[in-house]
Amino acid sequence: MASYPPTEACEVSNNSLFSDSMEFDEAQKPPKAPEEIAAELENEASEEEPEVEQAPPREPTPEPVQQGAAHLKHRKTAGKQATNWAPLQLAVPRDDPEDEFDISSAQKPIYEEEEAEGGKKKRRVTFQHGEPDMEGDVTNCFEEPGLLYRIVDKKNKTWAFYNDSLSFEVHVVCTFGKHSKLEALENTQIRRDANGDYIAEVTVYPCETELFVRGFVNGFTSKLRALPLSDTYYQQRAALQHESTIQQEIDAIREIVGDETDAEVILQVCLENNLPFVDLSFPPEQPSIDTGASKPFKQLPWARPSNYLKPEQADQVRLFRNGIVPGDVNQGELGDCWLMCALATHAEEADAVIKMFRHPKGPEYGRRERALGAYRVTFNKNGLWRSVLVDDYLPLIANTPKFAHSNDPCELWPAILEKAFAKLHRSYAMIQSGDPVHALTDMTGCPSMRFDDDFAEAQERGSANLELFQRWLAWDAAGYQLLLTTPGKAPAITPGSNNVPDFSEEPELEQQMAGTGLLPGHAYSVLAVRSIGDAHLVKVRNAWCYGAEWAGAWSRSSSLWTERPEVEEACGFDAAETTTLWMAYEDILEHFNGGGVHFLERRAYDYRLPLTFADCRPSAVIEITVTAPTTFMLTLSNIDHRGIQGEGAAADEDAGGIDYPPVMLSLCQPAEPGDDVYRVKLNTSADTMQPSDSKWTFLQAREISMRVDIDPQDGPTLLVPRLLETDTTVGSAAVGEPYEELVNPVHFLNNYDRSFPDEAGAAEERKEIPATLGIRLAAPLGSGGAAQVRLKKISGSNSVFENFPKFPTDDVEDVEELYFQMKEPTKGFADEKMGTELA
Repeated sequence: MASYPPTEACEVSNNSLFSDSMEFDEAQKPPKAPEEIAAELENEASEEEPEVEQAPPREPTPEPVQQGAAHLKHRKTAGKQATNWAPLQLAVPRDDPEDEFDISSAQKPIYEEEEAEGGKKKRRVTFQHGEPDMEGDVTNCFEEPGLLYRIVDKKNKTWAFYNDSLSFEVHVVCTFGKHSKLEALENTQIRRDANGDYIAEVTVYPCETELFVRGFVNGFTSKLRALPLSDTYYQQRAALQHESTIQQEIDAIREIVGDETDAEVILQVCLENNLPFVDLSFPPEQPSIDTGASKPFKQLPWARPSNYLKPEQADQVRLFRNGIVPGDVNQGELGDCWLMCALATHAEEADAVIKMFRHPKGPEYGRRERALGAYRVTFNKNGLWRSVLVDDYLPLIANTPKFAHSNDPCELWPAILEKAFAKLHRSYAMIQSGDPVHALTDMTGCPSMRFDDDFAEAQERGSANLELFQRWLAWDAAGYQLLLTTPGKAPAITPGSNNVPDFSEEPELEQQMAGTGLLPGHAYSVLAVRSIGDAHLVKVRNAWCYGAEWAGAWSRSSSLWTERPEVEEACGFDAAETTTLWMAYEDILEHFNGGGVHFLERRAYDYRLPLTFADCRPSAVIEITVTAPTTFMLTLSNIDHRGIQGEGAAADEDAGGIDYPPVMLSLCQPAEPGDDVYRVKLNTSADTMQPSDSKWTFLQAREISMRVDIDPQDGPTLLVPRLLETDTTVGSAAVGEPYEELVNPVHFLNNYDRSFPDEAGAAEERKEIPATLGIRLAAPLGSGGAAQVRLKKISGSNSVFENFPKFPTDDVEDVEELYFQMKEPTKGFADEKMGTELA
C-alpha cells in the first residue's frame, strides 16, 4: 500500500484580526518607557500627549523552570498543575501476574479550573500541544484555533504570544501608535517608522511563548504570518539537543566501550554503570531517519520522554496506559500508513500486541532495562524471530513525537514499536510505503496472501457470483484475519490535526470516497462475514471514521435491520457501535479495490530453520513423520528487500522492478508404501490454501506458503526447499546481493558448508542465498507428540532438483546439529536451540 509523504505546511496570513486598541489601554496612562524609546518619544512629544506616570515596580524575573529538552525554549513558569491523580482503568493482562509493564501503578492527572473572584470558574482556552508561559487574557489570533494566541497581563501591562501549532513558525509584526510607551521583551525587536509609529517584531516557534512588549499601547495594527518551519529552525534545534544532552550521554558510553556499537553489549555496560542507554547501532541522529530516502528529511531533534514531558509526568511513562484499540494511534508525519493499518488489524488481538514487548528473560530484566531507557520489541523478520533493542529517544517537533505516537503522551508502545521496525530496516525512511499484509506477517510470523486478482474478477462478474465471498466465509470461520483496501493513495496527514487528512492538493480522492466514511489508500479489518438467505454481509472495522459515516444499505440507520430481524440476530447488530460498519457484498465490490488474508493461528507452535542455497541446492531438508493426522502451515521466506534496497523496495516483483529469488516448496512422499523412491505430491502455488499437485511454480515473492494435511499412512514426508536456477542465483558469490554483509549472521549458521563440509573447498566462491523455513502446527513437535521433524540433507545431484516427479532418496542423510528457533503460542519471543530434530 502506497502512502503519500506528509503535507507541507503552507503560509497562513492574518493581516489584522485584532481591534486597533484594547479597553484597558485606553483607560490607563502609560508607564515610563525604557530610555532609548523614551528619548525618541520626547523629541516628538506634543501638548496633547498624556502625562507619563511613573512605571510600577517590576516584578522579579523568575528563575526558568528546569526542563530537559534543549531544543525547546525553557519555561519561566511552571505549567498547569494537576490537582489530583487517579488510577487508570486498565486491567493487568491475565497472563501477566507479575505486571511486567507496571500497568497497575499508572495514574492519570486530574486538572481543575481555577476559581476567579466571586467563586466562579474561569473559562480556560483549551490548548492542543502545550500552554502559554504567562498568565493573562487569551485571544485567538487566527480564525482557526491552534495556531497563535495573544496573552495580555493587564496588571503588568505585558503582551506575549504563544504558538500552539506543530507545523508553523509565526512571524508577528505589530504597529503601535506613536504615542505608545513600550519596552521590547526577550527576542522582540522594536523600530520607528517615518510616521513615528513603533514596529515590533518577533517570531514564535511551536509550543513556545515569546514575551512581546511591556507598557502603554495607544492603538495598534497587526500582521501575522504562519510559515512552514524553516530549515534553520530544524537544524538549530536538532544541534542544540544533540550537543547538550545526546552527545554527553554518548561520550560517557564511549569512554567505556570505545568503538563498540553492538546494542546488547552497550546495554550491559549501561546496566553495570547505571548510564542512560543510547543505542549506538541506531543512534538518535539524522541518518537513522533518512538513510535510503529518495529525498532528504528535515533535520529533527531527538529527545526522551523524560526530556519533553512535564516533570510530574516523567514517572508515569509506561508502554501501556490505555486499552489497545484499533486505530487509536496518531500516525504522525511518516508515510507508513501501511504499517499503521496493519497495526490497527493487529490491535484487534490486544494481547498479541502486548506479547511483542515481553522481555525474553523475564519482567525484572525488562524493568531494569526500561529504567535506563531501553525497550525490546519482537518481530519475525526474513522468517526468523528477532528481539529488537532500541532506546527511547524519539524524533520530535517541540514536545510531540514527529512520527507515530499515542494520544496519551505518557504511553509509548506505538512510538517504540515503530522505532524498532525502523531500526530493523535501517531507518524511518525505509518503512515508508508498503503492503499491510507484509507488516502483519512481520508482527506475527503467520503467512499472508493477497486476493487482488480475485477481487478484480469478482468486480467484473458482479455480486451475483459468490465464489470470492464463499472463500471469505471459510477464512472468517477459520479465524483468519481479512483486510480490504480502498482505491487511491493514502492522503497526507496534517501535523497536529489528530489524523485529519489533507485533501487540498488532490480533492478527487475526497470525492472518490464521499459518503462512505472511508479513507482512500487504507486497509480495513474485516470483523465478520455473514450469509443469511439473500443477504451477504461484511462487517468492517472503520478505525479512522473520517467524514460522514456509511449511510448505504445495512448502515447503522438503515431500516433493513428492523425489516430483517433474522439478519439482525445472526449478525449481532448493535447500532451503538460507531467504529464498525456493515456493508453488502455488492457495496464492498464497489468501494474497495482488493485486499488480503492473514492466516493467523493464535495457538500454534512455531519453528524456524535458517538455511542457505548454494548453486540452488539447499543446505537442509526436513523429514516429517506423524502418528495422527496433522495440519501444517509451511513457509519459505526470502530476505526482504526492504532495508537492503533504497526507499520503496517494499513488495514483490512489481515494486520498483525488484525481483526476489524464485522459490518453491515441494512436499514429497513414498511412491509406494515403504519405497525409497519418492514422488512430489504437492508444490507451493500462488494460493496458500491450494497447493498444486501437478505444477512446478517458482514464485518471486517475499515469502511463499502452503497449508497441508499429513496422515500416518502417507509415510515419512520430505519437505524440499527449492530455488530456481537463474543468472543471479547460481555462479560466483560476486553476483547479486552480498547477503553476508546485509543480513543478520544467524541466517548463515546453517550454511551449505556446515551440512556438506567435504564440498567446502570447491564451494568457497559459490554464491549462497539465505532463506528461512517455517513450520506452524497446533501441538508441539517431539517424540511425545503426534509429529516429529528430523533435519536431513540431500545430495545436490539428486533428480528432484531437475523437477522430476519421482526421485531416489538413498542420498538423504542425517546432518550435524543445526540452529533453529522455537516459539510457544503463549510467549512473545522465541527460544534458540541446536539439534538434529525440531522439538
